[in-house]
Amino acid sequence: MNGRRSRTLLGWALPAVVVLVLAGGIGAGLGIRELGARAGGDDPGVTAPQTVSPGGSLPGPSTVELSQDAAAHPEASRIQDLLQRHFNAINNRDYAAWTSTVVARRSAEMAEPQWQRDYASSRDGGILVNRIEPSRDGAVVLLAFTSTQEPAFAPANLPDSRCTRWWVSYRVVSERGQPRIDAGIKHTALNADCTDEL
Repeated sequence: MNGRRSRTLLGWALPAVVVLVLAGGIGAGLGIRELGARAGGDDPGVTAPQTVSPGGSLPGPSTVELSQDAAAHPEASRIQDLLQRHFNAINNRDYAAWTSTVVARRSAEMAEPQWQRDYASSRDGGILVNRIEPSRDGAVVLLAFTSTQEPAFAPANLPDSRCTRWWVSYRVVSERGQPRIDAGIKHTALNADCTDEL
């Protein structure tokens, strides 16, 4: 999406290398689809977003999908539901629904007027959860997705981009007995421009 979002990836060894290679290929014009055509190399747990089928359009379907690896996690269905509600809220410009998917601190830091401005032109799709890793306070979810937006809201490192593929990680923690999305892991988000695929 754009720089206003705290989107990040967990810094793992081999998966990070795979993702970096994918990002480079995308930047070279090989393309990723929300974070690209499924191309996880030798690691079946790390895949790029699905390529949109002929006749489709970016950013792609808004349904949150799970890789085989992610689906094996015991909390997979709860996390999938949380992410689906989260992306639906963004695509539907539903601030109240969005606040129900993130920790209270995040919604307190972003009041509705700012949120509506920041997400006014965003549309997310091609959402694929590659892996769910346990963490001390919950889980870290590694996912890829594609976002389209007006150039004015493009990520700072991709000025004028109308289509961005993202590889990010979200922390999912329990708050008041419910799973909620916390801040991501700093300095690990990867993105690539896909404007030429529109």
